[in-house]
Amino acid sequence: MRPSATENKSHWLTKALQENRLFQLLLFFSFLTVLYFLPFWSIVDAKYNDFLIRHVAEQSRPSDQIIIIEIDDKSTSEMEAQVGHWPWPRSQHAILIEQLRLSKAKAIVFDMFLSERDIYRPDSDDYFNETVRLETDIFLAASLLSDQSNSDQNELSQLPLELFKQIPKNSNPSAKEGSETINILLPWIVDPQYWQVGLVNFNVDTDFVARKFDVFYNLKGWQIPSLPYKIYSTLYPEIISKSPLPQSITLKYKGIDKVPFNSISYVDALNNFEVAESEINEKMFKGKIVIVGATATGLHDLRSTPISANYPGTAILAAALSNMIERDYFVFPFKPYRYLLLIAFGSILFYLYLIFADYKKKLFYSGFYILGLAGFLSLTSWYASSYSILINSLSLWIILAISYTLLSFYQGLIEFLQRQHAMRTFSRFMDPEVVRHLIADKEWASTLAHKTSQVSVLFSDIRGFTSLSEKRSAEQVMEILNDYFDLQVEAIFSTRGTLDKFIGDAVMAFWGAPIDDEEHAVNAVKTALKMVDNLMAFRKTLPVELQEFDVGIGIHSGEAVVGMLGSKRRFDYTAIGDTVNLASRIEGVTKGRARVLVSQTTKDLCVNQFEFIYSGEFSVKGREEKVKLYEPKLLENKNSSK
Repeated sequence: MRPSATENKSHWLTKALQENRLFQLLLFFSFLTVLYFLPFWSIVDAKYNDFLIRHVAEQSRPSDQIIIIEIDDKSTSEMEAQVGHWPWPRSQHAILIEQLRLSKAKAIVFDMFLSERDIYRPDSDDYFNETVRLETDIFLAASLLSDQSNSDQNELSQLPLELFKQIPKNSNPSAKEGSETINILLPWIVDPQYWQVGLVNFNVDTDFVARKFDVFYNLKGWQIPSLPYKIYSTLYPEIISKSPLPQSITLKYKGIDKVPFNSISYVDALNNFEVAESEINEKMFKGKIVIVGATATGLHDLRSTPISANYPGTAILAAALSNMIERDYFVFPFKPYRYLLLIAFGSILFYLYLIFADYKKKLFYSGFYILGLAGFLSLTSWYASSYSILINSLSLWIILAISYTLLSFYQGLIEFLQRQHAMRTFSRFMDPEVVRHLIADKEWASTLAHKTSQVSVLFSDIRGFTSLSEKRSAEQVMEILNDYFDLQVEAIFSTRGTLDKFIGDAVMAFWGAPIDDEEHAVNAVKTALKMVDNLMAFRKTLPVELQEFDVGIGIHSGEAVVGMLGSKRRFDYTAIGDTVNLASRIEGVTKGRARVLVSQTTKDLCVNQFEFIYSGEFSVKGREEKVKLYEPKLLENKNSSK
């Protein structure tokens, strides 16, 4: 019996996948790399880091160097009767500036756009402009607009130098000919020579959450500072010159209130200036950076952040400024660290699958490792966040968890294919029920490996086959032989024997492998006697002229090498060695003497199981010494009980 070509190809493919470690390693790390570079991991990590950012914010307090004057719902409501709807006359802001200067505020920041002149109240704009000109403590907001916008088109060559963070050597935007245009909203109500302007554009991720803040913007070869950076670089130039900031920072929010910084309503601030003593106002504003900005719901200056889905833009601006002043913002380890960690952790996972042969052990220890890794990465990222370091650990764990799942599936598939191959292969040689029990053993693969075993080998050959074949057609002969072999194979399987092969009209079988059998000799002799009984019964079913064929069976017990033998295209599970050769020779001696003959070794292993009739000593090919042979018979008491 030979496996089909398809089965052989499947088996060798399975074997290659299982044993080619280099191929497995390359496949595994290629898979890890492809997973690693998928674009959505950045958002996955960002969502997890939001949790850490919020936790840090809960444990932190914002800087007391910054105070926010809120244009809140209270202010828009109470001032409506005095100055009308928002936007208010700029003269109100001028009055606020004057009072803040009297209170010795360090800087005053307007987080609002002052780009369009008030054509109905030009004196109000002039008043504001004159107030700004008196000191250099006023900072104003600008904003880049989308390229699709046709409004607020400005040529770089026409923009004031004060707008730019730094001017490259031998270059000057005002001197450029044919300069490109940019869409930018600027505070044109103030004379440009008094500008201290920075951008207030928010850097949002693909999920529209503000986690980072651009310190300055590279735009067509020029650098435009953000408003927080403009304030910081103006107030602390000596620090900036010694230790420049990166182009972008990940914000470290402090406090989880809607406005975590010290704050006061715009209307309350004005009222306090009117009635409170100067000492009280100085205590609140002296030496502070005052940011005037909208927090009212109706003014639509709310953003989504890790702290809240509706976080005031002014508070984000204050957080960015605070982070820059304190040099306290979140950082990430050097960029390749995640991939290096992935390779390191992935190597451990792959190694666990290599060192354990048993599939259940692979699953258990690898699963335990993945769970332990989850705890390790969680604790590490939690601890690192308290030191302003964010580790993108969630994506690493998910990638490894996916890899664990696919490795488990891969190993399970290999295990399944091997068991299926073993079932198909050994069901031809053994009783299928025995094969199922064999494959169920977790050490089944080692059981089927090449090894030396103590076995009993049986050879059975039909006598008179030539005359039988002459009396019937080839189809009829094959049908008779198939029916006969069906009976004999059942006899072999009934005693847990292994059918080795059919050799023409001969059969070879053995006991003791792949399943160890201490009774291998007894079972071999039992089978031989059963085969004789089957022969006698089978002959009665044939026409009289076909009943003359007989059988010769030889059995010998001893050591043999058993395992899969053959080529890549065709192979069998078989036994080889001197024991096999002698069993075959004994079968040849049975002709004209007995239907069944066994060797002395087999007889000695069947103590008190059968009656043995000594048939004499015989010379066999390949042996110098003669071989003592015996004809087995069932004991009378066993026969009667049967």
